[in-house]
Amino acid sequence: MSNQILGSGESITGVATVVTGRRPFPLRTLIVCFTVCLITTEVLVFDQFKFDAKAELLEQATRALRRPQVLVPTERPSSVPADRTMEQL
Repeated sequence: MSNQILGSGESITGVATVVTGRRPFPLRTLIVCFTVCLITTEVLVFDQFKFDAKAELLEQATRALRRPQVLVPTERPSSVPADRTMEQL
């Protein structure tokens, strides 16, 4: 592109030749840039998804380690000897 400044006596034909002499818009470059941007976005989304899944597994493992190792029974054991039978009321 030319950086010509028109004087008072010059015609516009010089500007018209500069405008018509331009190359067409590089569509291939635009398609390549768009494809790279799309792939990069997809990689970032999947990377975030994997990170969230690993963080969830880590939280589950942490919660499992914090639980007491000995389980407390919910019913009280019977103090009746084994040879006796019990009736439910």
